[in-house]
Amino acid sequence: MLTGCSEDKQTIVDRLPTGAPAPSSQPAASGRRSVPLSLAAGKARFELHALSRTTPTTVTGRFAVVNEGDGPIHISGALGDQLNDPDAGNILSLSGLGLVDARNQKMYMPLAKGYDCLCSEAPAQIAPGATKEMFAVFPAPSAEVQRVTVTSPGAAPILDVPIGTGPVQPVPGQTVDASTPPTGSPRVPSLVVTSTGLEMGVDDKGDQRAVNLQSDVLFAVDKADLTARADAVLRRVAQQIDASRGTTIKVDGHADNTGNDAINQPLSERRAKAVADRLKTLVTRQGVTFQPAGHGSSQPIADNGSEEGRRRNRRVTVTFPKPPEPQTAAPAERKPVNYDSSTVVSSGEISGTHGLRYEINGLYRSGDGLAVLVWTIKNAGTSVQSSLDFDRNWLRYGSAPGWRGPSTRGVMLEDPAAKMRYWTLDTSYGQCECSLFVVSMKNTLRPGESVTVWNLFKPPADVSTVDVSIPSSDIAGLGAVGAVARGIRIQ
Repeated sequence: MLTGCSEDKQTIVDRLPTGAPAPSSQPAASGRRSVPLSLAAGKARFELHALSRTTPTTVTGRFAVVNEGDGPIHISGALGDQLNDPDAGNILSLSGLGLVDARNQKMYMPLAKGYDCLCSEAPAQIAPGATKEMFAVFPAPSAEVQRVTVTSPGAAPILDVPIGTGPVQPVPGQTVDASTPPTGSPRVPSLVVTSTGLEMGVDDKGDQRAVNLQSDVLFAVDKADLTARADAVLRRVAQQIDASRGTTIKVDGHADNTGNDAINQPLSERRAKAVADRLKTLVTRQGVTFQPAGHGSSQPIADNGSEEGRRRNRRVTVTFPKPPEPQTAAPAERKPVNYDSSTVVSSGEISGTHGLRYEINGLYRSGDGLAVLVWTIKNAGTSVQSSLDFDRNWLRYGSAPGWRGPSTRGVMLEDPAAKMRYWTLDTSYGQCECSLFVVSMKNTLRPGESVTVWNLFKPPADVSTVDVSIPSSDIAGLGAVGAVARGIRIQ
């Protein structure tokens, strides 16, 4: 059983369960990786000390929080999963950590025994100058996954972390009995990768791909006859279906909320059938069947209160198993990224926020295709700024799995040349891979204060320069665009 879930029973001795094969000669991944931990008060860092396959089915990580300030720090919630914690919101645990496998679009979160996270419980506070070491045990990714990105709610991601094999050096005083298997299902949510363009958008969620085709491109107003422009777009979709391994293709027609569904419903049905019929003639793979359906205006993916949102809602969605990604060599080892908030590559005002400014500190790409944006929010005004929230982007509102609290989720990357937008990653659990403004996190800025935040993306490999769009934190405006930082290079 797991011990060490109270303040007087901290840290881990990690050992192989009885009957497990002996560890190989490859050492556990070591070498400290450190990133700033954004807290409401104080200065701290989150460190990764080791990450290793300690059994055939588990990976163990050894971590630490370092208090670099002059006073005690409180880290309640900074590392815990407050949305899907197996302990019903135990915000003192490390249950919010994740190992991101970008290639397979999976995140591996700490295992549980009963209602307890199979991990350390973070202390309620850490004294000045002190270091608190902790552990977490995760379900293991498949054997070919050799590197992952480590994420946590309160600190920027640690990119390109190699997974070693063998036992992890024990942390004095903590013990976990690995001979008793974890209970419950492993927490392995899928990553949700979303992009939108003038002709089509793509939502990849685990093994499924949904291609959203703009009705304004496919059809004339109030018509269900395909335009000449539609043919080239549908050929691109047919190529993806041919590369897929699925045999059932769903084709769903949708409308915005103008007019009424007495008109919208049959129009959406006819449009879905027109797209399905054309795809049948373009797809060359045998044994593929199409299932067209219409839904009128009942399933919006954007805010119908704007013309842009209504345009996105007028669509035909083609859903099928995601084509396999091309086989490539394992990502080469890359030099660890140091996030330095003193580095500023772009800065400016965020409109509608009464004095907030942004500073882009860097946009960094991992070896497996992720891109982490690190940026700083500064209060340049004369009054206290409270309830920070950059979640509700006016283009995205209504499309996400659900608003789950204040965050930087609404930030997106734009490629002006390709006329494509790339959204902050979500998981199938409804979490954004971004900074959260909750519990111990800094959510109030006094004049002159700042907080460094992050967002995780997966843009195409050939995209090297983007614009960064930041929504306003004005909830009344539903996150209208607050600032655009142009020409940001992905490092």
